[in-house]
Amino acid sequence: MKKEEKDFLKKVEKLVFEQMKERHVNCDTVCASLGITNQNLRRKILAISGQTGGKYLLTIRMKYAMELLAKGKYSIGQIAQKCGYDDANNFSRTFKREVGMKPTEYAANNGES
Repeated sequence: MKKEEKDFLKKVEKLVFEQMKERHVNCDTVCASLGITNQNLRRKILAISGQTGGKYLLTIRMKYAMELLAKGKYSIGQIAQKCGYDDANNFSRTFKREVGMKPTEYAANNGES
């Protein structure tokens, strides 16, 4: 991966983390912040990562959720909010679909000892 590609993905990731705090994370909000069209964002992310734009943003959110779950310091509801979800149930369903286990199962199997 080229340096400018890595830098672009880092910039996208930074924007996702900023926007998770406001619970408004999607390709449109990232595009607006970057000043590029949705089509250009999606095409660029797909070319670099092999994932669609939405899937890439979801991957960032799920990795962060896994980190928080492994720490064992937060409730599922708190983690959902930190990852930009308004609803803990929606977060849990998405997590299970993407990771293959419930957030509570992940925390039990991957928590800090």
